[in-house]
Amino acid sequence: MVSKAWYKSAAPRLIGRFTTDSSSSSSPRKAVEIWTTTCILTKFGKQCLHNLEEDNPQQQSAVTTLINPANPNLSGPNAFPYFPRGGPQPKLQPHRHAHHIMGYVTQWGGMDVGSGMMFSAETIDGLLHQLGGLRFRAECSLVPPHPYAHAYLNQQRPKMTATEDNDDHTINDVMEWSKSRNRASKTKCPVGTAVSTPAVGGEVQSHYDRIIHTVPPFYNYPPSITKELKQLLGIEMGDNEEELHQLSRELLRSCYRQSFNVAFGANDESTAGKKGNRYSFLNNPLSSLLGLGKYRHRQQLIHGSQRVAVPLLGAGCRDFPKHVALEVAAMESASWLLSNLTTEYCDESACGKELVVAFGLLESTDAEALANRIEETISN
Repeated sequence: MVSKAWYKSAAPRLIGRFTTDSSSSSSPRKAVEIWTTTCILTKFGKQCLHNLEEDNPQQQSAVTTLINPANPNLSGPNAFPYFPRGGPQPKLQPHRHAHHIMGYVTQWGGMDVGSGMMFSAETIDGLLHQLGGLRFRAECSLVPPHPYAHAYLNQQRPKMTATEDNDDHTINDVMEWSKSRNRASKTKCPVGTAVSTPAVGGEVQSHYDRIIHTVPPFYNYPPSITKELKQLLGIEMGDNEEELHQLSRELLRSCYRQSFNVAFGANDESTAGKKGNRYSFLNNPLSSLLGLGKYRHRQQLIHGSQRVAVPLLGAGCRDFPKHVALEVAAMESASWLLSNLTTEYCDESACGKELVVAFGLLESTDAEALANRIEETISN
């Protein structure tokens, strides 16, 4: 469940804050905050936390950026009437006439999924696309294939039945893998990576200025790993098929690392001004005419503080066990907090500024557990 905002209106509550002193007077400070909020999208953005500044002297900037757990094509889950928690994503869309009364349910999901059935509005990505409307979907559609996309065989492993043998592959299997590899090479945001888009359209732009999309793996169906992919994402593990859950954890860690890199400028593959800029008039006249894709966040980051909203990645429809999701979140946020800043921000304009990772969690028990885990990680 992504939101309680429809029946609870409590303001965000700060559970814990961790910070370290900058080693250089010209470097911005860094902090990790853990908040509870009824909805990270509509009850946690720049307007909401900005109104709390007077009551919280530690607040130096509003939350202007949201990390969104997306899908590889940045299309949102709205194309599906419902979907199974934990995946894998079905190959075919459900057809309306699968059942004369129940409609979609006999194709996939529905009663076959049972308590694991989810609707798009129950996810952050679904609610984001719903509130952003056509303009936000258009913005996402303009994102080009990711530079790492060629390293992927697929975005999720196929679901094997009890009668299937991994070593007994037919010609159809080979053809399907070939098609999957071709689709993967065109993926906008592969599993474990992150890209950013402006927060435009509808209600979204009133809450955030920028959206960073990242794709956590399905806990039980991570993508097939390749040597090149391990090198690109910094994953260290063997090739044993029995280590699927370890691979899922490593990819989830990569989601946090890549998102923080994009958020704070260390490795932003999606900003304008790079070779092959998708927002140039020659590459896409529509983007220029509609005013889509105008990035202004780089300068704001260098000359001002920034607070980035982060949900508990993987704990929703990707079906990570809660304790695993909390462990990964604590590990990567603590690692970011203790790491050295890039020299790009070590100048006079960064003096006195602050970069903040702000977790917004639905349940106070999860927020307290995350705060405890981060404290333990830092102390060790």
